[in-house]
Amino acid sequence: MGTIVKLGVYELKAGMRVAKYIENDFGAVLVSPGMILDENIIAKLQVMGIKQVAVIDESEEQVEENINSFAVKYQENINELKETFDSIKHGNKLEFEQLREIVNISSQIDTNRDIINMLSQVRSVDEYTYTHSVNVGLLAMIFGRWIDLGKKEIKGLLYAGLLHDIGKSKVPDKILNKKGQLSNEEFEEIKKHVIYGYELVQDCSLLSNKIAKAVLLHHERNDGSGYPLGLSREKIPFMAKILAIVDTFDAITSDRVYRQHQPPFAVFKIFERDFQGFDYLLTKIFMSNISQYYMGEIIKLSDGRSAEIVYINPNHWSKPIVKIDKHYIDLSKETDLEIADVMMGSV
Repeated sequence: MGTIVKLGVYELKAGMRVAKYIENDFGAVLVSPGMILDENIIAKLQVMGIKQVAVIDESEEQVEENINSFAVKYQENINELKETFDSIKHGNKLEFEQLREIVNISSQIDTNRDIINMLSQVRSVDEYTYTHSVNVGLLAMIFGRWIDLGKKEIKGLLYAGLLHDIGKSKVPDKILNKKGQLSNEEFEEIKKHVIYGYELVQDCSLLSNKIAKAVLLHHERNDGSGYPLGLSREKIPFMAKILAIVDTFDAITSDRVYRQHQPPFAVFKIFERDFQGFDYLLTKIFMSNISQYYMGEIIKLSDGRSAEIVYINPNHWSKPIVKIDKHYIDLSKETDLEIADVMMGSV
């Protein structure tokens, strides 16, 4: 790490890299070390009354490079994965070298907050399959970091996340992109994507059997209600349990051809109610970590009012404490008030 300097909040510039934790009056972390500031985050810090921020002293050229580095890598990953899907659609095998390039690019992204911010941006519905696969890979990678896995295990999760839906390259586009309700036959065809994906990964000798099994079993559920084998609890591999969580999170928070996205807190509510379907401990780890990235964000409530998230309740992740002007509202005590949307990047 380079030299650390303290700057007044009005001296901050987009592209600067944070050196120390920034906390609000509740002691909740707003920004973690290593995060690259943008204009929206700086404006939020100003509004919240933060006085000083410790940043790494970098050259103007490096600061400028920081602004664009993640967004460029993220789009490169999507483009590369799209080429991989298209190649398989045309009857080719899964090419490991192209996939390894995506993993190498992703592994260089060392600021989890930048990843969460990018995942929160509005994405093209037409690009859903590719962006979703990249997102699940990145979320699986972050999850591995949260639980202190080794580099090899984290890369395995990244590969598995990127490939979890690769079998959809063999499902007809008219089914994948159908806006209306799927027929029973169409849904059964969609479900085959895990088997197609498993076969593609197994056919690539440089990918492990653990990755292939995670691709096959990421729709299994702890209570035995999943597919394709109806496995439960300890019979579901560890990697598949993680993919089940991050896949569900990104799928629900993304716009789809048949419905609009829901806020992250709606997914937390599902997880809180459905601990039978997902691994209890892993789900708690996921919610306790990812929820912290929404501290200080502006949200829209179900009654139309805007508010700021000031505290994440560890007993009710879906119901944080929010602030409207000078008034605080504990959503866990409000039966008719929920978060309708999170305005990531808003002030």
